[in-house]
Amino acid sequence: MRSIPAGLEALAFALACAGALTLAAPLGCTRPLPGPQPAGEQGANPRRGGTLRLASGLDIRNLDPAGPTDGLAMQALLLMFDGLVDFDREGRVIPNLADSWEIGDDGRTYRFHLRPGVRMHDGAELTADDVKRSVERALHPTTPSPTASFFEGIVGYADYASGIAAHLPGVAAEGRYGVTFRLTQTDGAFLALLALPSMRPVCASGGERYLDSWTPCGAGPFKLDAAGWQRGTSLRVIRHDAYFQAGLPHLDAVEWTFNTGALPQRFRFEDGDLDLLLNPTQADVGRFAADPRWEGLHATLADNTSWGEAMNNRMAPFDNVEVRRAVAAAVDRSVLPLINRVNISPLTQLLPRGVPGYDPSFEGQRYDPAAALEHMRRAGYPYDPATGRGGWPRPIVYTVTDPSFESFWAQVLAQQLSRIGLRLQLRLVTLPAFYALTQRQGASAMHPQGNQADYADPSAFFDLLFTSSAITAEGTSNTARYSNPRYDEVVARARHSLDAGLRRALYHEADAILCDDAPWAFTHGQHDYVMRQPYVRGFEPHPIWPLDVRGVWLDRPGAAVPAASAGLR
Repeated sequence: MRSIPAGLEALAFALACAGALTLAAPLGCTRPLPGPQPAGEQGANPRRGGTLRLASGLDIRNLDPAGPTDGLAMQALLLMFDGLVDFDREGRVIPNLADSWEIGDDGRTYRFHLRPGVRMHDGAELTADDVKRSVERALHPTTPSPTASFFEGIVGYADYASGIAAHLPGVAAEGRYGVTFRLTQTDGAFLALLALPSMRPVCASGGERYLDSWTPCGAGPFKLDAAGWQRGTSLRVIRHDAYFQAGLPHLDAVEWTFNTGALPQRFRFEDGDLDLLLNPTQADVGRFAADPRWEGLHATLADNTSWGEAMNNRMAPFDNVEVRRAVAAAVDRSVLPLINRVNISPLTQLLPRGVPGYDPSFEGQRYDPAAALEHMRRAGYPYDPATGRGGWPRPIVYTVTDPSFESFWAQVLAQQLSRIGLRLQLRLVTLPAFYALTQRQGASAMHPQGNQADYADPSAFFDLLFTSSAITAEGTSNTARYSNPRYDEVVARARHSLDAGLRRALYHEADAILCDDAPWAFTHGQHDYVMRQPYVRGFEPHPIWPLDVRGVWLDRPGAAVPAASAGLR
């Protein structure tokens, strides 16, 4: 590891203690680590029943699959909404609500055959008309969908998205169970894209247009409990008894408690009041790892999340590419594991390690203080570290959620950027406020941004985060407001190519463009870490979906296997 500038090591260590040790270790010393809660003896025979209890320090703002989403909301969306297709444990596309499909000889026509008898949460049968309505609802110009641009290749999308056409001719219902998608060009990622939440059918109550007041209703294995969503507090979903996959789900319900700190989560987990503990502090991970009673009760999820410092390219000083390059060169990413070594791995390019196309030999952006100062000089804001004179003359408002790992890192980042004449003014906000500010033009000059792969393809990052077409007035995923015609061209060629080798080369070129233009200063990849109680059975990390609990069942002592449930999948 490269040496850390004077004063920064102490700060990083203090932050690590504040985030992981100060709260956890002293209190932990007065309370010995309990052993795991006992499990039953059902072995491989799943039983039906029980409520899986989860908690998070964050909150969710949306449960409509067509609207903006995040990793926490995705956990619930996966349970409430099923798509035409899904991903298996290898990241491959598999049938789901559609039991089969054919691709036309031109590579631009996809015909899906729905499973007859699939029941929505409201009891209605899923039909082709529901699929068409749901797709048009998700892609309507009034819907704040961050993934709408992914589907601009559907025939008629441009006129529909601009409001010229009332319907989308490239999506057609054929009879009761047939749905056809027609594309203007071949798309190597189209099948995978149909697994996204935004393309998942919603009940007729969802209407033809997105509404914030709609009560979520789909065809997934769980449905929203009556009064089950207390905003800012909790969420409860219950088993959909008419779910089309026989014997599933096993659980009666899944419950989340929101805005719960790391220490209360840990105590509740140790007491058996939580069944899974997501992302404990590194101090707590050390405690669990040192206790043989907890051996084998943890899992590391896929490293498919990329993080960086997003700089609004339409706001000063980041409308100057040399300032952005200065930031990218001034960030010392080697400090990050001092704050959190459990979930974090430094990253100098867009793609994280778990996504196809990641190139460990590609240097990308690198820490170079001298180069950072030279970029500031070229930008017209020279800075003298010896005297502290020069640089950008005004504080830069940096928006970040609190409490969070990012709020700890922001303090280190502020010190690093002060060394090249950029002074950050931290604005600590709640998660809903963070999304509202960062996704609105002119409301945030700089902020952290992360993206988790929604499907196993580089386009999940390159298209969503940086293409010009992803820029919208509200709810944009391109929060840097970055636009480069050359980049758009390269990414479009990669998207429409069916040649795997050419796609890899084109995405590598696109990554190089981003590293030079620096709409983000790439900082780290992230993987979740989960502890489970031994009675939580059937939990397997998924390569795409975050904290996928669709196959989980609970094996508590003394619980008998119901005769009807014996031998279920």
